[in-house]
This record gives sequence, C-alpha cells and structure tokens, in this order.
Amino acid sequence: MSDSTHDLLVRGIAAAKSNSKQEARFYLEWVLRSPDAQETEQVQAWRCLADISDDPQEKRKCLDEVLARNPMDPEA
Repeated sequence: MSDSTHDLLVRGIAAAKSNSKQEARFYLEWVLRSPDAQETEQVQAWRCLADISDDPQEKRKCLDEVLARNPMDPEA
C-alpha cells in the first residue's frame, strides 16, 4: 500500500463522513484510478462511493464493484 494512495483514501472517507460528497468523490475516484491501489483500498473506495451516492443505479454499480472484488463482503 503506497502512502499516497492511503492518504487519498483517508481524505475521501473523511470528506464522505463530513458530507462533502463532491470532495469525497474526487479523492475516492482518484484512488480507483491509482495504479498502485491495492484491492482492499479499492473495495473501501467503492463502498464509500456507494454510501454517498443518491442515485440507486450508481449505488448498485458501486456495490457490484465491491462484490466483484470481494464476493463475501457482508456490507455489500
């Protein structure tokens, strides 16, 4: 896990918790584009994107991505 990817993920999760959806989306999508993001980081980013999504189709897409990486994910 690279420090920069982890930092992006932490910032994205913090922004999501503070209800700054646009900022959260910016950081989380950056994590997903990062070539050195590990699968666990990607799962967290997708799950967080699902949490902040207001669109049911987008939420489902995000949860499908979580399940594709971790089929036994209890939250998805």
